[in-house]
Amino acid sequence: MNPFRRWLQNRARRAGKAADRAEEQGRRHQWFLLAGWRDQTERCHPQAQTLQRIFPPDEVFWADPFAWSQHGRYYVFVEEFVFATGRAHISVIELDSHLQPVGAPVPVVVEPRHLSYPFLFEFDGQLYMVPETSGTSSVDLYRCAEFPLRWQFVRTLIAGRALADATLFEHDGRWWLFCTAKQGKLRMNETLFAFHADSPLSDQWSAHPANPLVRDYSCARPAGRVFRDASGRLLRPSQDCVRRYGHALNLSEITTLTPRRFRERRVWRMSGEEAGGWRGLHHMDWHDGLLVMDALRLLPGDAA
Repeated sequence: MNPFRRWLQNRARRAGKAADRAEEQGRRHQWFLLAGWRDQTERCHPQAQTLQRIFPPDEVFWADPFAWSQHGRYYVFVEEFVFATGRAHISVIELDSHLQPVGAPVPVVVEPRHLSYPFLFEFDGQLYMVPETSGTSSVDLYRCAEFPLRWQFVRTLIAGRALADATLFEHDGRWWLFCTAKQGKLRMNETLFAFHADSPLSDQWSAHPANPLVRDYSCARPAGRVFRDASGRLLRPSQDCVRRYGHALNLSEITTLTPRRFRERRVWRMSGEEAGGWRGLHHMDWHDGLLVMDALRLLPGDAA
């Protein structure tokens, strides 16, 4: 990013923070879920305003949804943040055919540290999760021992670095781990880092020499699963954090990705305001016909 663009972004961020302090006085943030049955084509231009809203109880928020299905039943794994403790765990919510929760969320990964972004992927017939554990400077891998409730720690993929929103995918015979990180003067909301390995289960990940691949508050931080559309384009969801954290959601086409080079171009964007008059829109996932996103609203400060 050129210095003038960075100056403009920093100016906009300062102005946004000042406006937020006034607008949000006596109120607090609550992330909630959006869900809908959509075919694969809508992943390329998700219409958040048409999705069904699923609100959590006032004492928690639900964010970073990842969908999965088994035996015709559909589940959403979320960060469940408890306002009273100021910490989150990973919970699973089963949805019925009308996209209504089947009972209360069930905690599935609970630890004495903050957990979020429960990224799911399948490899060699096994389902794995890589939740965000940046507060303890590690990227940790869990295996599903009994779907959807039992998860077992397998190993640490990357140790000694505070990396957030780890997003794994295979491309041209290599496994890639995209994430955001705080490093020196770099902030998490403005960076995209990449690592690669020959297996997603490896604990030997090589850093891309061009890290950070992206340094830009408007399109760096990961926002869900990297996927291919019907025409074969490799699309990466990212957050636009210029106005505020999680203000808007982007899709960018990755046009070049090798162990030496990277290039992408943004092809879609939608803000929370555009989607439904909300404060934020910052994540998406699609699995077997179920599209899930999250959005941000304000609650009264004494809602808990």
